[in-house]
Amino acid sequence: MRRLALVPVLLLLSACALPSPVPPTPTTEVVTETVTASPRRAPAPTTSTETQRFALERARELNSNEIYSATGLEFELITEGFSRADARWAVDNLGEDWNENAVAAVHELNQFTMNSRASMLRDLKQGGFTQDEAQYGVEHAWVDYRENALQTATWISTEHMAPEELRQLLVEGHGFLPEEADWAVENLHPVGVG
Repeated sequence: MRRLALVPVLLLLSACALPSPVPPTPTTEVVTETVTASPRRAPAPTTSTETQRFALERARELNSNEIYSATGLEFELITEGFSRADARWAVDNLGEDWNENAVAAVHELNQFTMNSRASMLRDLKQGGFTQDEAQYGVEHAWVDYRENALQTATWISTEHMAPEELRQLLVEGHGFLPEEADWAVENLHPVGVG
């Protein structure tokens, strides 16, 4: 009988001695991120509306003293320290007729240059006026382009320059219309009356 008792004890011991297979516990990797909150910034001393109004006041002041295109005025405001958005807002809300500014710019340019229409267009566009604004300025400003051609002819002609060479230079080199160049050449050295 001992034998029978030994078998259950052996079975019991063997069950206790050998570990039963336990499925592995799945490991979960815990990732922690350190989130650093950005420091709360103090509000700017002025609101956006205040800076826009200040930009508008400055735009009015600048535009009353000089002739600007919209682009030229915006650039000037930016160079004075206004943000691009505030400068754009000020220019858009100025209520200026940029076509009339282009006309005024042509009159001003004509005081200091002997420009042809083509040269006026070029100078206005370089000053920031759009093609349409520059075209409007040239078409609506009263400028005697024949007189400008004559002044240019006087400035560029030499003693030995043939009239056709001068005419060609006025048209091709300076942008005067053929009839303006013809008038200038004819009036450069008017034939004396008898």
